[in-house]
Amino acid sequence: MDMDMETMDDTHHEHQAADSTAATGGHGHSHDLDPALFQEFAATSEPLGTIMILHIFCMVIAFGILYPLGMVLGLAKNRWHVPVQILATAIFIVGYFLAHAHDGRNYEPHIAHRWFATIVIWIVSLQFGAGVYLKLHLERGIHARIRHWFVRVHKLLGASIPVVGYVQIVLGVIATLGFCYADHTGQCLAHFIMGSSFVAYGILLLLSLRVGGPWLLRRGKSPEWYDSWVIMLWGIVNTFTEHRWGSAWSHGDYQHTSMGIIWWVAGLLGILLSRNGKRTVVPSILIILTAVAFQGHAQHVPNSGQIHSYFGYMLMAGGLSRIIEICFVWKEGDFSIKPWQYIPALTLTLAGCLFMGSTEEQLGLLSTLMVDVSSYSNILLSFGFAIFMFAFVLIMLWEHLTGYNADYQYTEAPPPGFDRLEQQDSQRHHHNAANNSSREDDDDDDSDDRHLLDNDFLHDEDAVELKPTHRIE
Repeated sequence: MDMDMETMDDTHHEHQAADSTAATGGHGHSHDLDPALFQEFAATSEPLGTIMILHIFCMVIAFGILYPLGMVLGLAKNRWHVPVQILATAIFIVGYFLAHAHDGRNYEPHIAHRWFATIVIWIVSLQFGAGVYLKLHLERGIHARIRHWFVRVHKLLGASIPVVGYVQIVLGVIATLGFCYADHTGQCLAHFIMGSSFVAYGILLLLSLRVGGPWLLRRGKSPEWYDSWVIMLWGIVNTFTEHRWGSAWSHGDYQHTSMGIIWWVAGLLGILLSRNGKRTVVPSILIILTAVAFQGHAQHVPNSGQIHSYFGYMLMAGGLSRIIEICFVWKEGDFSIKPWQYIPALTLTLAGCLFMGSTEEQLGLLSTLMVDVSSYSNILLSFGFAIFMFAFVLIMLWEHLTGYNADYQYTEAPPPGFDRLEQQDSQRHHHNAANNSSREDDDDDDSDDRHLLDNDFLHDEDAVELKPTHRIE
């Protein structure tokens, strides 16, 4: 497998190999190579080497698995939170030093993966330091006044680590292959940013579906209200950033800028229609229109049209399934989950992975290696299914650890037999409280918000009084 990877890399770097190998002596590792040595790719043609492969493995384990798992355990106040965080940090440190000890392939000294690593180190260090401070349980004097700030910083940084870790992993993949360099930077950024946005959108839809219903109902907002705000803001950014002002307009500039305009206009309409908690299909229609636009997007690489069409169909499926879910599947006040409701979140996640894998350089490498687009798409979709499954497992783990009962729904009026159900609900909470008493409490000051989406919000004076019932299937 390693030999195949090295052969692929040698193929797409071969036109640069002579100069870079001569400059580095064909071996060794340096962070101070002359940037002029790198013409089209940001990496030399030497093999990755065993140490670099171990570095990649450590970082994927730490940021791709352990830190997200530790975040969920922390939100649930589980006693395994601290051991998992320590293990993840230890693996991260090992991986960091491996990155500075490897031989073989060298990289352009100003790649994003290198400078972003500094940000990751600071975030991990601050979060770890805040956690150590909280474990000391210093609660007298000035510590009593600043402790709650450390609690908030610890939580905020802990929740951000999986996100910055994901970014660093993506930048690492790009750096390993030497992609997104020189003239390819713009289109590469567009694909990875937009693709990651669709993946994040899918995961947020899954989160909203599993545990967000009562939270949304409490605030009197629909999911589309938040969707529309994000769409509008994202459209404004695209409108003014896709074209380099002062330079000539290209077909790509016209396509991306016009897409930004329709996004912020449609976002405004969605905000208007989804006010007062009403649901609307405007974001779903916009997703379908975006899919149509991408299918007609002019491409520079011959096999690019096929994978962009595949992406467009997947995105259309996400938008269409969301319309069906809103208009025909969803019932007001009923938060029981139907199988159909997973389709929008899943298809958006798959579409995002397809789009991230369809840059010019990636597809050019496929042509060189004579790999068909269908086989390549299957690999990308496999990553999409794995990401969705991992997100689902983390959400289920949080539900299990916190005692959040996904089998309950909420309505505005108590149904017949409510007294019996309320008694069962009370017994369930007492049972969970007994289990929680054995958990190790990292920060006592934060006990009031032990469960981010717990049913304690029902006691809010400004909230609609909601009553738990069993699911209606």
